[in-house]
Amino acid sequence: MIGFYKETDDVYRLRIPFENLYTSVFLIIADGKKMLVDCGTTANDVDTFIVPLLAELGVTLTDIETLVLTHKHGDHAGGLARVCEIAPNIEVVTDVRVLTGKISTYPLAGHTDDSIGVLDEKSHTLISGDGLQGAGVDKYRCNVKNKEAYLKTLERIKNDGRIENIFFSHAYEPFYKDFVLGRSAVENCLSECKKYVKE
Repeated sequence: MIGFYKETDDVYRLRIPFENLYTSVFLIIADGKKMLVDCGTTANDVDTFIVPLLAELGVTLTDIETLVLTHKHGDHAGGLARVCEIAPNIEVVTDVRVLTGKISTYPLAGHTDDSIGVLDEKSHTLISGDGLQGAGVDKYRCNVKNKEAYLKTLERIKNDGRIENIFFSHAYEPFYKDFVLGRSAVENCLSECKKYVKE
């Protein structure tokens, strides 16, 4: 059943069908603020999934103060125009900054030059969008625009002791799940990502 499911105290995930895969939209509720990370592939995703499934949590799109776009690819940002039509006062964030308290955007250049994620220091969790690729997924094999920047991103995460869990937007291979939990799993993930980009 499709819905926003609680991943941490602050973070909910919605898996929206996309081709024969899915793409994730995250809802963060922290410090009295509500934020979305990514917005589906189309206006239809916003109307069919995001709006009614937020309503199940007692949240409207106009309650959302901030929309973080992890990058501008259509399966992550395709619903943007519709979100802004329904919630014209929403702040769209595409850069690195503190969002609230212990939540900030995080640089993840490589997949695209503008890729960012969201770091929740309370749960030590990084929402990575497509910022970490593994071997890719389905027909979308490891897709890195800037290899040098990607390798620097992997090293930055490796050296960042705040990150103990990672939530991906898709179930990347070879993980075959859309998360890794625990520091050793994070380090293995980074090693796998490095291996595939070097092939």
